[in-house]
Amino acid sequence: MGWPQSTGRMSLTQKSKAEVLSPRNAMALDTLAGVRGEMARLYRFGLNGKIRSDEMTRVVYVLKEVRACLEAEILIDVQQRLAVLSRDLDNHNGHRVLHQATFPRS
Repeated sequence: MGWPQSTGRMSLTQKSKAEVLSPRNAMALDTLAGVRGEMARLYRFGLNGKIRSDEMTRVVYVLKEVRACLEAEILIDVQQRLAVLSRDLDNHNGHRVLHQATFPRS
Protein backbone atom coordinates (compact mmCIF):
# COMPACT_ATOMS: atom_id res chain seq x y z
CA MET A 1 0.00 0.00 0.00
CA GLY A 2 1.46 3.37 -0.99
CA TRP A 3 1.17 6.85 0.46
CA PRO A 4 -1.86 8.93 -0.58
CA GLN A 5 -1.14 11.37 -3.33
CA SER A 6 -0.65 14.94 -2.25
CA THR A 7 -3.12 17.40 -3.71
CA GLY A 8 -1.15 20.46 -2.64
CA ARG A 9 -3.90 21.34 -0.19
CA MET A 10 -3.15 21.68 3.48
CA SER A 11 -5.56 20.69 6.20
CA LEU A 12 -6.84 23.37 8.53
CA THR A 13 -4.71 21.90 11.32
CA GLN A 14 -1.51 22.30 9.26
CA LYS A 15 -2.08 25.99 8.57
CA SER A 16 -1.79 28.75 11.11
CA LYS A 17 -5.11 29.99 12.46
CA ALA A 18 -4.38 33.49 11.14
CA GLU A 19 -3.86 32.12 7.64
CA VAL A 20 -7.13 30.15 7.54
CA LEU A 21 -9.44 32.30 9.62
CA SER A 22 -8.31 35.84 9.03
CA PRO A 23 -10.05 38.37 11.32
CA ARG A 24 -11.03 40.42 8.29
CA ASN A 25 -13.35 37.64 7.15
CA ALA A 26 -14.35 36.20 10.53
CA MET A 27 -18.08 35.76 11.03
CA ALA A 28 -19.97 35.98 14.30
CA LEU A 29 -21.60 32.62 14.86
CA ASP A 30 -24.31 33.89 17.22
CA THR A 31 -26.78 34.66 14.43
CA LEU A 32 -28.21 32.61 11.58
CA ALA A 33 -26.78 35.11 9.10
CA GLY A 34 -23.32 34.72 10.64
CA VAL A 35 -23.47 30.93 10.45
CA ARG A 36 -24.69 31.10 6.84
CA GLY A 37 -21.87 33.50 5.98
CA GLU A 38 -19.27 31.22 7.55
CA MET A 39 -20.65 28.24 5.60
CA ALA A 40 -20.38 30.27 2.39
CA ARG A 41 -16.83 31.33 3.23
CA LEU A 42 -15.78 27.73 3.82
CA TYR A 43 -17.47 26.70 0.56
CA ARG A 44 -15.44 29.33 -1.30
CA PHE A 45 -12.26 28.08 0.41
CA GLY A 46 -13.10 24.58 -0.81
CA LEU A 47 -13.76 25.76 -4.35
CA ASN A 48 -10.46 27.66 -4.40
CA GLY A 49 -8.52 24.68 -3.05
CA LYS A 50 -7.58 26.38 0.21
CA ILE A 51 -9.05 23.54 2.29
CA ARG A 52 -9.76 19.92 1.51
CA SER A 53 -13.36 18.93 0.90
CA ASP A 54 -13.37 16.50 3.85
CA GLU A 55 -12.22 19.31 6.18
CA MET A 56 -14.87 21.63 4.75
CA THR A 57 -17.55 18.96 5.20
CA ARG A 58 -16.59 18.38 8.82
CA VAL A 59 -16.65 22.09 9.73
CA VAL A 60 -19.89 22.70 7.84
CA TYR A 61 -21.47 19.82 9.79
CA VAL A 62 -20.55 21.57 13.05
CA LEU A 63 -21.95 24.85 11.69
CA LYS A 64 -25.22 23.06 10.85
CA GLU A 65 -25.43 21.94 14.48
CA VAL A 66 -24.80 25.52 15.64
CA ARG A 67 -27.55 26.66 13.27
CA ALA A 68 -29.95 24.09 14.75
CA CYS A 69 -29.22 25.40 18.25
CA LEU A 70 -29.86 28.97 17.14
CA GLU A 71 -33.13 27.96 15.48
CA ALA A 72 -34.21 26.16 18.66
CA GLU A 73 -33.48 29.28 20.72
CA ILE A 74 -35.51 31.39 18.30
CA LEU A 75 -38.41 28.91 18.48
CA ILE A 76 -38.37 28.98 22.29
CA ASP A 77 -38.40 32.80 22.21
CA VAL A 78 -41.36 32.83 19.80
CA GLN A 79 -43.25 30.30 21.95
CA GLN A 80 -42.66 32.43 25.06
CA ARG A 81 -43.87 35.56 23.27
CA LEU A 82 -47.00 33.77 22.06
CA ALA A 83 -47.72 32.57 25.60
CA VAL A 84 -47.46 36.16 26.90
CA LEU A 85 -49.72 37.46 24.11
CA SER A 86 -52.24 34.71 24.75
CA ARG A 87 -52.24 35.49 28.46
CA ASP A 88 -52.70 39.19 27.72
CA LEU A 89 -55.65 38.42 25.46
CA ASP A 90 -57.25 36.18 28.09
CA ASN A 91 -56.79 38.75 30.85
CA HIS A 92 -57.76 41.93 29.03
CA ASN A 93 -60.26 43.44 31.51
CA GLY A 94 -61.63 39.99 32.24
CA HIS A 95 -62.84 39.66 28.66
CA ARG A 96 -61.33 37.77 25.84
CA VAL A 97 -60.45 40.19 23.07
CA LEU A 98 -60.15 38.78 19.58
CA HIS A 99 -58.30 40.80 17.02
CA GLN A 100 -59.55 40.22 13.52
CA ALA A 101 -57.38 40.72 10.49
CA THR A 102 -58.37 43.71 8.41
CA PHE A 103 -58.94 42.90 4.77
CA PRO A 104 -59.53 45.52 2.11
CA ARG A 105 -63.10 45.56 0.83
CA SER A 106 -63.56 44.68 -2.80
